[in-house]
Amino acid sequence: MKPLSRILLIAFAFPTDAADAADARAEFVDVAASVGLVGKLPTWGAQAVDIDGDGDVDLVNGHHFYTVEILTNDGAGNFANTGIPQIVTDIQDRHGVLWADLDGDGWLDAACSHGGDGGCGCTDEGNELWRSTGGGHFELVPNAGGMFDAIGRGRAFSAADIDGDGDLDVFHAQAPLAGYPNALYRNDGAMQFVDVAAEWGLVEEFGTVGGLFADYDDDGDPDLLVGGEEFSRPTRLWRNDGGTFADDTAALGTPPVIAGADWGDYDADGDLDLAVCEGSDAIHDAFGVDDGTEFWFFAHHRYDDDGVDVFTSEALAGDPVAILEWNGGYEPSLVFLGPTGAHPAEPVVLLDDAYVGAPAFTPGVDQGLFVWRDAPGGAWNLHVSAPPTSFGNFSGRLYMPAGVASAGASNLEQPIVPPSGVRLYRNDGGTFTEVGAALGFSASANPRAVAWVDFDNDGRLDLHQMNKGTSAIGNEPDILYRNDGASFTPLDVVAGDAEHLTDGGVWADFDRDGDLDLFLQEGTGPSFWADLTDPILYRNDSATGHWLEVELTSASGATVVGAKVTCVAGDQAVTRRVSANSWRGFQGPMSLHFGLGDATLVNLLTVEWPGGATDVLGPFAVDQSVTVANATAAPGPHSEHAFVGPTRPQPSRGAQSVSFQLLAGARLRVAVYDVRGRRIRHLADDAFPRGRHEIVWDGRDDAGRGVGPGVYWIRATGDAPFVRRAVRLR
Repeated sequence: MKPLSRILLIAFAFPTDAADAADARAEFVDVAASVGLVGKLPTWGAQAVDIDGDGDVDLVNGHHFYTVEILTNDGAGNFANTGIPQIVTDIQDRHGVLWADLDGDGWLDAACSHGGDGGCGCTDEGNELWRSTGGGHFELVPNAGGMFDAIGRGRAFSAADIDGDGDLDVFHAQAPLAGYPNALYRNDGAMQFVDVAAEWGLVEEFGTVGGLFADYDDDGDPDLLVGGEEFSRPTRLWRNDGGTFADDTAALGTPPVIAGADWGDYDADGDLDLAVCEGSDAIHDAFGVDDGTEFWFFAHHRYDDDGVDVFTSEALAGDPVAILEWNGGYEPSLVFLGPTGAHPAEPVVLLDDAYVGAPAFTPGVDQGLFVWRDAPGGAWNLHVSAPPTSFGNFSGRLYMPAGVASAGASNLEQPIVPPSGVRLYRNDGGTFTEVGAALGFSASANPRAVAWVDFDNDGRLDLHQMNKGTSAIGNEPDILYRNDGASFTPLDVVAGDAEHLTDGGVWADFDRDGDLDLFLQEGTGPSFWADLTDPILYRNDSATGHWLEVELTSASGATVVGAKVTCVAGDQAVTRRVSANSWRGFQGPMSLHFGLGDATLVNLLTVEWPGGATDVLGPFAVDQSVTVANATAAPGPHSEHAFVGPTRPQPSRGAQSVSFQLLAGARLRVAVYDVRGRRIRHLADDAFPRGRHEIVWDGRDDAGRGVGPGVYWIRATGDAPFVRRAVRLR
């Protein structure tokens, strides 16, 4: 991709008529098999990132208890797991992977989160950190650079520059285990990290699915949302106050326990709004009959399950053939057949009259699956027993070619999962209002995740709600909510697999045709619900508007994560931000995608870099990918003509000012502009002598009226140009 020139002065040119939205037709086609994507394993996350640096989006297919797959993109949207070394050496209990440039060399490194064996944290299975040596090659960093944590039960990593020193620090979400809370790793350079969670006031003992960094108050540093439904933990919003995190959850009112979350500017006012979905683990004891000839059962024994579950089934004629498993695998020592408690010699066993009579066991004390029939030719009894401290699941399938005569169960844990849906918190300058129901979001049986995406390239963020379903009802179709401006319209165009349970998904332009496609994981565990599940790749064939893809790079090695980019095209100002978040192991591209509707020209592209520097570029053509390089040698706002301070206070309801030190006398014209490039207020047009000066804006326009909340620009042109952002509150 060819870098654009860095420009500090531009001419504003805006069409007078508003552009119509892109055609509303939405169409997606599953092309997974035809582009080389297959999978039959339980999933845990997926990441769509450019691993080998060739300019297209590669795919990392995550698997729970199995190695991840790095699948390289040939540039046309076809994938292969050959030609690039695979990472990850330990395959015991793998969770989310985060891809981020942790050493500032321009290549994405990989932090791989591991859990504890069976939830007990009793194995020496630490996290892994892989440093990229370029071109898709990696080397393992000893002790994960200080993030090894052999006992902790890791779930997912996310990264941001919390202390403003130019490198990425890392948050690690962990499942509950005494003495091993969530971690916040400060990056000390050279791929070495130190846990500073306690020092920063981020004391998090709750079991957590993930954390999402976002600068929701627009003060220039990343804040953090933490939560997860797997352990029903309270949702927390942590505000970064510079050296410490303060609990600002009250800004959301009383947020629910959340299964998924995503930050995005749905109302195009320049700040980040928050979408969350309530949800449940929803994997409980269950049984059923498939095709009239197969009786199946599943029994959990963990958390509040008492581990004493009873299933019964009888064939119309003949003896069934059974597959009986523990934790999704063949474990004969935990299966006891008939009065002698015989263990099956093979994974597939014929159940016949040799097993008349119950084996000896104490329900709720002994662990195992106990199978027998009371009389020759009679019904089969399948008792699952486990002590209170055990963790795992038993499952089975009994094949009865003549048909299933009866099927039943008792003492099952089948709690009612109440319907739930999206809660949308509109950000009004750092305060939030919940508007989900008012905008058209409705309840579903059990949502799993949410993701903001402009699937139709109209410039407005749509919302993809991924529905997991439950063990009682199976999968539930996903919903793609189209943002129509004043409300959201539900579409059923990315329903997903009808049988298996949704894990999550990532959106990216895999085939480089200018619109966003969807990779959907349909194999969340346990293995009984996930085996023999193929992934889905929905190619976006919708009628879409024009677009722009922007990738940010840094010549100095300072991170670009946290950068805010605003694209003005036609009558729209579209804002996107660079992030490195991996909620439950799902992570989208580092590049930014802008839908532009009917606009045929990018009038203005403003890049606010971490550290305060701002670049303004344009105009240029739509429908292209561009790279913008930050040539600033170190974080900090300055130029060859002046040292320019930040806008203070930020944000504000009152007056705001910008101080600057001129190295020589300069002629400057200073004015305030809105995000669409319209001049709001003239502030100065004068010759300034060498030395320190201050420009003050009282928050009013040229007519003396107070401006509305949002983002504005204090722009100086002339001999010492500069641009500073001013955020106004209600």
